[in-house]
Amino acid sequence: MKCRFLPASLALALMVGVMPAARSAVPVEIKLATILPVGTSGHQSLMEMRAAWQKAAGPAVKLTIYAGMAEGEALLVKKMRARQINAALLTAVGLSEIDRSVSSLQLMPMVFRDWREVDYVREKIRGELESRLRAKGFEVLFWGDAGWVRYFSKEPGATPDDYKKMKLFVLSGGSREMESFRELGFQPVSLEMEQILPGLTTGMVTTVPVPPFLANALQINRVARYMLDLNWAPVVGAAIVRRDVWEKISPELRAELQTIATAAAEKIRKQSRAEDDDAIVAMKKNGLVVQAETPAIRAAWQALAEQAYPMIRGRIVPAEIFDQVQRVLVDYRATHPGGAP
Repeated sequence: MKCRFLPASLALALMVGVMPAARSAVPVEIKLATILPVGTSGHQSLMEMRAAWQKAAGPAVKLTIYAGMAEGEALLVKKMRARQINAALLTAVGLSEIDRSVSSLQLMPMVFRDWREVDYVREKIRGELESRLRAKGFEVLFWGDAGWVRYFSKEPGATPDDYKKMKLFVLSGGSREMESFRELGFQPVSLEMEQILPGLTTGMVTTVPVPPFLANALQINRVARYMLDLNWAPVVGAAIVRRDVWEKISPELRAELQTIATAAAEKIRKQSRAEDDDAIVAMKKNGLVVQAETPAIRAAWQALAEQAYPMIRGRIVPAEIFDQVQRVLVDYRATHPGGAP
């Protein structure tokens, strides 16, 4: 009798052995950190992505979100390399700690006229950027952005010369950016995100270039009551994960999770762009004084940006990527006339 049942039990054992391991093995744990404050729409979208991943993956993948990280993006990259975390949502400043090519989407001021141009260039060069990040051991889950940088200050300002008299906040980790600002005649001060408000209060910094939604979330406008309404540069970034961790997940499930992440990115981009305008309205109700852009003001900042490009090309943005962005924009504008000035 035992011999008669042996093939059946052997077949059962084989069936168990070939069942998908990703659904029954030890969960792949992804710890994703970001400097985005808790409660912002970006953070909420990440939490929604986490819930959707949990529904799709079951116990196979465990995603934990750590928001409002005070260490700064350069340290988050170090923590990923040390395996203390294995994923992060970073701006181009943090991503540039891995590969400087990504800085082309954020650290080329006054290059992009509007979001259509940002989106077009990103899609044209994303393959190259993702390939470079992959070669450094990271996979891109999605690309996102977080509004246009505007200048918030304790005193009114309009032209670059006005702001050269002020102490300018620069996010910690941007050493090349610090050098460029100094060469342009500014007084940059390197601080972490959570040091902005204390720094403004004590006078350590007197002007902060950040998107309006972040200024509102961090209550920067309560101390820096003046804003120059000029789009200096977009804040662009990506959620990345260590490649060795990502590849522990089955290809089929990875594709499903990637689709969910892409949907989250679209929501983050849409919300962040709308939030900038809403934040300005809210801050004006609380006393924010807005200096409108004029042709003369824009011309002065454009001249400053063009003065900075030789410092940026090769030092901050790899020369070949800098040139590629410029070529893509020329092609785009040739077929899309009438964009923002």
